[in-house]
Amino acid sequence: MWGRCLDAILGQMAREAYGSALPLYQCAIDWPAFFQDFPAPDVFEQTVYRWPRQRLRQLQERRFLQVMQAGWNNPFYKTRWTAAGVQPGDVKSLADIVRLPSYTSDDVKQSQLDAPPFGDFHGLNQHDLAHTPFKLQTSGGTTGQPRAMLSDPIAWEVQALAGARSLYIQGARPGDVMQIPATCSLANGPWLQYKACHDFLGVLPLTTGSGVVMSSRTQIETAMRFGTNLWNAFPEYLLRLAQAARDELGIDVRSLGTKFIRSYLGPDLQGLLRRELQETWGCPVYDIYGSNEIGLGAFECTHQRGLHIMEDCVFLEVVDVETGEPLLMGQKGNLVATVLFRTRPPIIRYNMRDLGRILDDQPCACGGHFARMDHFLGRSDAMVKLRGVNVYPMACLSAVKAEAATTGEWVCIVERVNAGGVPRDEMQVQVEVRGDIAHDPEALKLRLARRLKEDLGVVVTVVLVGAGGLAELANTGGREGKARRLIDRRPDYIDTSNN
Repeated sequence: MWGRCLDAILGQMAREAYGSALPLYQCAIDWPAFFQDFPAPDVFEQTVYRWPRQRLRQLQERRFLQVMQAGWNNPFYKTRWTAAGVQPGDVKSLADIVRLPSYTSDDVKQSQLDAPPFGDFHGLNQHDLAHTPFKLQTSGGTTGQPRAMLSDPIAWEVQALAGARSLYIQGARPGDVMQIPATCSLANGPWLQYKACHDFLGVLPLTTGSGVVMSSRTQIETAMRFGTNLWNAFPEYLLRLAQAARDELGIDVRSLGTKFIRSYLGPDLQGLLRRELQETWGCPVYDIYGSNEIGLGAFECTHQRGLHIMEDCVFLEVVDVETGEPLLMGQKGNLVATVLFRTRPPIIRYNMRDLGRILDDQPCACGGHFARMDHFLGRSDAMVKLRGVNVYPMACLSAVKAEAATTGEWVCIVERVNAGGVPRDEMQVQVEVRGDIAHDPEALKLRLARRLKEDLGVVVTVVLVGAGGLAELANTGGREGKARRLIDRRPDYIDTSNN
């Protein structure tokens, strides 16, 4: 179903069914076989999602071996594996996966620089592009040239279907209306949410674009007009929407009757960000995790006790940040992904440099047997070493959110200073404060500095700025993309955090 040999067969299907020699998309997939392999959301929830661990492992093993076969036919992997002393047949099961070297986004970028535009990583040629309908998405590109990722029809549909499954388990049903305030551009996320709703759920998607495309006030007016009862957006923008509703329209967003919200909570280990969002919007907020390469990797169910890994689609490992050695369940390290539905290109042991940990693989109260991971815990390549201590900017979240006088926004700025003729790296944490709450600035700075020292393990300088003062610097003003939490101004720093 996934191999190149289908090119000719599918072309023949298009000619016989429609009299066309073009690579028609609807002929690129054997749909009955597709839904047998990847069940629709309601069927999935009652079957694969509830399978015992042993049966799920057997499915993973079968798909992994198909992906490995594609890997050996791909020059990027074949070269790397051979250089590491791995030969075909050495990896016979998932238990052997640790024999394969991992790779990072830097390796993909180099591949695409060496053989533009797609690199040997994709292992494609002009014939492939002419006979298979691919979809191109890229990484954010905020720190250099975006990293290209092509999806063949199977990969494109499975990503959307995985999103639809999670929405269904969270409570989305036909007739609901989901607003997606992010632009369907070369970024993967908005497309995934749109297709999940439209193609696999019967949920009406409102692709309103970001705050730049459609103002926050108009976003709320659109929600009121068309009955939006589901949202998928970044936390910072959800709070901005609530503020716009209150200040510009004189309404409380709780009056919208939102059923639930999907967002990206990050390392919200104490639940402060979730609590703020749920109180502001008056509905449950479910965390999700994914990337450009893997699509939706994990999601919370209604019990909100960890994110269920989409295990029939992706195999996740946790490895030591420094050594790359596998870690035990419950230990924090880099997430390494092997995608079980991608063959063009395969994704095999991709070190995403996202910090995470797998919590457990026991059955959940929702009925699911998929293993659960913790919230996204930050980027290991956004780590800053200060005076021998590894500091992760995302770890500031709890300290900032715990103070009612802040807006919840912050950014870390690292600079190299001269301390008595000796270079020394220092971090300044700029924190936004609200104008409608009276506070003692010096006392607030002292409390924040004390809590940040506890959470980060090192002394940092706290600087307070007015509400909205970080909109440009931290990208929290309703523009496209994630909030920026680290600005490193050291002269020898190279930003590799654009994942």
